[in-house]
Amino acid sequence: MPNASESPATSVLFARQPIFDASLEIVAFELLFRPTDGGPMPISFDGNRATSTVLLNAFTQSDLETVSQGKPLYVNFTATTLRDDLPFDPACLVIELLEDIPFDDAIRDRLVLLRQQGFTIALDDYAEEDIEHPYLPLVDIVKLEYPHYCDDAFERIVQQLRQRYPHLKILAEKLETATELSCCQRAGCDLFQGYFLARPQIVHGATLVTDRIAILKLIATLSKPDVSVREISTAIEYDPTLGVRLLRLVNNTKQRQADITSLEQAVGLVGPQRIRSLATLLALSEMEDKPESLPQSALARACLCRELAAGDPALAEKAFISGLFSYLEAFFDRPLVELVESLPLHASITRALLTRAGPVGALLETAIRLESESWDEITWPRLQLIGIQAEDVRAADRRARQTARELQANARP
Repeated sequence: MPNASESPATSVLFARQPIFDASLEIVAFELLFRPTDGGPMPISFDGNRATSTVLLNAFTQSDLETVSQGKPLYVNFTATTLRDDLPFDPACLVIELLEDIPFDDAIRDRLVLLRQQGFTIALDDYAEEDIEHPYLPLVDIVKLEYPHYCDDAFERIVQQLRQRYPHLKILAEKLETATELSCCQRAGCDLFQGYFLARPQIVHGATLVTDRIAILKLIATLSKPDVSVREISTAIEYDPTLGVRLLRLVNNTKQRQADITSLEQAVGLVGPQRIRSLATLLALSEMEDKPESLPQSALARACLCRELAAGDPALAEKAFISGLFSYLEAFFDRPLVELVESLPLHASITRALLTRAGPVGALLETAIRLESESWDEITWPRLQLIGIQAEDVRAADRRARQTARELQANARP
């Protein structure tokens, strides 16, 4: 466990690039992932870890007011991180999604929900020749990749967007000359971004190193039915830096109405769901010494377990935790039984991890069989006892395979 008295190390938190309005006033910032040591970008790029790291560094490691100057922060999201609940203030965050994220009903419903929650959605890197993209009716901002178009084509796409989607704000990005800026201003764009206006600037800050076991204990505690505020705050007390992150999260939201005097008060303000989201982000981001594919594999198995139990929300939550924690040995290089015994897991999850017993164990075992394409080895009678038929498994497998493809697509250089 980190020593709370040690001075935290200073490292790169992210890069920050301004976004301007038509008067060339800064109205927002985009936050970009950069390696914490200030070195070159990794050859193999994990988009999920990058998003998690930027969000955590902006909202739980730094002074948000200093970073944002009271303006919205744009952050790139992958298909996977888009699905996760977000413990952040919608007024502070603009969700950028890549235009090549596969579109389906689940993504559409998620975007509708996020906008209902107050989040602003931006469609990034738009370079289409027409305006038939399925995301356009569901977003608030479209970022046009100016270098992709000639001047006439750019003006035409702006006009078409204005006519079809008058609610959209149009942001011209990747501008590198005064001539390009003038062209975009004449075309009637609302927002502007690019090296000509301002290059991304590195933001340094004090790094909080969170104990991995403390994160796992917190996730395990949150998986318990009817978990109390006191139990959650006790789990957070395992590592002082978890408490610091929680307090900063409270401070960076509009929910705080008085000074926080205890962790229990902070937990009560934030709530279990947002703390679970914070803990999941931490678990995915702070694995620097492991292959970048490992968190993706763990998350893919967890999602598959959850999809298998899609008809039973309580069972699905336990199945998700069992899938995620089934990779503990690979993360920690320690025996699974030793790790599980140190965590306050629900008994059904412990049995599933160690012996594959019970309904949760049946789902975990099935997920592992599906991963290895061992369809004939699935124990169908166990699944039928919990109301899961072969067609349910096929549908869950299809959804999970789509998730896996999205994970690979977003692990891009």
